[in-house]
Amino acid sequence: MTNPQSAQVRLLSLPVLGSLPGDPSPLPALTPARGPTTTRVSDEAPADMMERVARGRILSPLPYGVLSDYDRADDALELPAIELRNGWLRALVLPSLGGRVWSLVDEVSGRELVHRNPRLRWANFGLTDAWFAGGIEWNLGSTGHTTTSNLPMHAAVLDTPLGPVVRLWEWERTRDLVLQVDLWLCGARLMTSTRVVNPDPVPKPLYYWTNIAVPETPGTRVLVPASHAWRTDYAGVLERVSVPFPDGPVDVSVPSNSRYAADYFYEVGDQAGRLVCAVEPDGRGIAQTSTDALRGRKLFLWGNGPGGQRWQDWLGVRGTRYVEIQAGVCPTQLEHDLLDAGASRTWTEAFVPLDLDPSVAATDYDAAARAARTAVHEAAPPAWLAEQHGRWLAEVADLGPGELIHTGSGWGRAELALRGAAGPVGTPFPEVDDDSLPLLRFAERGDPTELDRIPPDRSPLPVVSDRWMARLADAAGRGAGWWAHYALGTARHVRGDLEGAHAAYLRSTELLPSAWALRGLALLCGDATERAELYERAGVLAPDDRRLAVERLVSLLDAGQPERVVAAVTALPDALRAHGRTQMVLADALARLGEEHAALEILEDLEVPDLAEGDRTLAEVWEQLRPGEPVPPRLDFRMSPSVANGPAD
Repeated sequence: MTNPQSAQVRLLSLPVLGSLPGDPSPLPALTPARGPTTTRVSDEAPADMMERVARGRILSPLPYGVLSDYDRADDALELPAIELRNGWLRALVLPSLGGRVWSLVDEVSGRELVHRNPRLRWANFGLTDAWFAGGIEWNLGSTGHTTTSNLPMHAAVLDTPLGPVVRLWEWERTRDLVLQVDLWLCGARLMTSTRVVNPDPVPKPLYYWTNIAVPETPGTRVLVPASHAWRTDYAGVLERVSVPFPDGPVDVSVPSNSRYAADYFYEVGDQAGRLVCAVEPDGRGIAQTSTDALRGRKLFLWGNGPGGQRWQDWLGVRGTRYVEIQAGVCPTQLEHDLLDAGASRTWTEAFVPLDLDPSVAATDYDAAARAARTAVHEAAPPAWLAEQHGRWLAEVADLGPGELIHTGSGWGRAELALRGAAGPVGTPFPEVDDDSLPLLRFAERGDPTELDRIPPDRSPLPVVSDRWMARLADAAGRGAGWWAHYALGTARHVRGDLEGAHAAYLRSTELLPSAWALRGLALLCGDATERAELYERAGVLAPDDRRLAVERLVSLLDAGQPERVVAAVTALPDALRAHGRTQMVLADALARLGEEHAALEILEDLEVPDLAEGDRTLAEVWEQLRPGEPVPPRLDFRMSPSVANGPAD
């Protein structure tokens, strides 16, 4: 063991090439930003797994806004970063982007242990759309990349018996849970201790996974001591398979062998010191191990098919490749555990450089996995890790963080004001001048007129929890203005109370017409003509809102009116008309009108920044225009076998 006081922590400005995702859309997402890629679980699944699968799916990412206005620019950015360094390891943490560990370097060998993306690139992979690949991320909330992935976190440096500790914390608003992640260095180990707190007197679904992106070369091998895994492969089924040979001769422990993208959730049972690691042919790589509260281990691979290769190029720069090794509270990511009322869940992880004998790393899978386990448990023995976790709980977890070095959102303070409660020990929530402020003042003073100060062009996303909904209903009954009725309509809408939502939206527009309440009425309208009129009125009030414009176009297309789509696109402002998503809808409309040449001309240079994982739309438009012809690689983002691409290997 080494002297923990040798670690150094500093705040710096990190140069990065790429772009940032822009402001959240003011349009409430009333359904998930992405649909599930797995829709059925094999009959082999045990009853307790099925119970957890049935629990906890969120209806929408509200109260978070969708982040879909990003581009693929190569701007020179400067991001705040926190550096931890001790001569063995150097870690860079991005507090403005969910606390992501952007880089982890083995300073002895000079080797980067995680996938440090050469570009900050975005795609629709997250619960709120925008997500970027690389590093180590902390996913709390619900199945998918966390709502806080792109958002700032509170951060501070603590002087502790473990040495300097970087504390990250935030209030996750879809669940109303508090996430605390403490990071420190101990010799050649990056240590993280995590606490999730349920501040409310009701149990909550608990979903958490640590995702570690690691470089992928043709010889990268992922090792977990397990003989079986639960697999999803974008064909819609979660099924139990053997590893590393689930389908015959292909060894999926070498991810580049696989044809198509897949998730493998390993059956690690009650193993002590559960672990997952990735090594190169020279035997070097990275391993993750943890205390027992993190039960699951996973490999995500892109595969060598055209869709996986296209996505890898899209999410970074051409030729860069990565896979993800992960650890979570449940055996699979379709499951949600239960966090009791007022309870917390804690665990400690160690991320360590691995150095196996190359001949052992390449040998029989079981022997290689056993060798990896031996090496990992020598670097971070399970008993020692449990001892470190106990020390953190007793001596560090509840320490006040002192002065902030980075500020997250003000929503934790607003939620505590609503409850009339103090925050969890160790994670104070300050007042922040952001979109939480009017709701904070309303919660503190109980005066409905506080909400009347909210102008439509700077409207925060509606708060939709049961607690906020009750307070909004009270405010609406005491003469509150347009925003309270609009937010109440949204809360009812997402719960399926369509009649109540309609009444609240209508009252909001009577008090003050807004694009957002009119859009809500449009979504509820069953008559295509009336719906188009409502969208048109909303568009007049928010002419530069791209998501509203695209939603209107899709509504016209779904109503069988492609000619109106073409006319509406022509009338849009230049920036909205030129956006890739708008042009994709236009190409679809032109194809339906039989104007093949015009549609193909659009596809020739089309780039849609906010594509989704598993998105087949571009390929489908091509196949409509050119049935039987191969989909061009630049349009092919399909992640599972198809007739067009031939059978899987």
